Amino acid sequence: MTVLGRPIEHHQSPETDKAKERTFWLAIDLTFRAPSTGQIAWALGDEETRLVLELCQDIARDKTLAWLEESVAEIRWGSGGKHRKPVKGGLIVAAFRHYESRAGKPLLHDHAVVSIRARRPDGKGTWGHLSTDSMPEHIVAADTLYTLTFMEEVSARLGWAWEPREVTPGKRPVMEIAGIDQRLIGWQSTRRQQIADALPILLAEYEEAQGHPPGERAAYALNRQAADQTRPPKRKVARPLSELRTRWRASAIGKVGACVVYRLIERARAAAAVVWARVQPVVDVALAAVDITAVVYVMSRVFP
Repeated sequence: MTVLGRPIEHHQSPETDKAKERTFWLAIDLTFRAPSTGQIAWALGDEETRLVLELCQDIARDKTLAWLEESVAEIRWGSGGKHRKPVKGGLIVAAFRHYESRAGKPLLHDHAVVSIRARRPDGKGTWGHLSTDSMPEHIVAADTLYTLTFMEEVSARLGWAWEPREVTPGKRPVMEIAGIDQRLIGWQSTRRQQIADALPILLAEYEEAQGHPPGERAAYALNRQAADQTRPPKRKVARPLSELRTRWRASAIGKVGACVVYRLIERARAAAAVVWARVQPVVDVALAAVDITAVVYVMSRVFP
């Protein structure tokens, strides 16, 4: 799950007094995207594997949306705009599945557009507005729930294991499917490399203008600027998934060789057997649950 909690449309109040201006959200775009190796296995694996991974995506997305609806979303209702949780089924969500990135590489992801309008829990079928504070405050927890559910479903249905991969030194590692060649991540992550190539120029310009390196917030803004500058236009004509998978397989073979591509599933199974043999005898479920809860709390300051 990437950009969670982004308003997709808004308008300004016609009030001329700046102190009275307000921004109204019409919807929130929640984007659910699996780890890189999940994308790779989905794009290059056999048809059965593709369908299983799409099912894992469905389950993880729906579980996260259900949690947001039942435990997070609040509706403005009553005098003074008091907050009440919407009744089950009170949220309006439209989900759209996309298959490729702007760079034409595999990127299985879902956009779940959540309407700002929701049904009130008054039994009268009336409607109100969601609080725009509650959803963004729980984005990190939602992202963690989605990722962990996807990983759990993949392991349960395909028997695969996961291992940490360091992306940025000093930052929390990301989890990837064990046994999948790391060169395929480089092949799939074209956009990330484009952003990384553009970023040093922006960092140098910032330091020259400000006289010091950027802080965390400024660094994030520069990274977004690099993404905007290197973002290619979207394709105007969608291609069938079968055609995309054929193209992706040929492209990956040209990059890393046929052996790596065609033995991808076999190597994931072999690596999983090694991992499970090593960790299953010593896994403490209770301690693992405490650790996951601690990570969510540290990242979002709320307990799931």
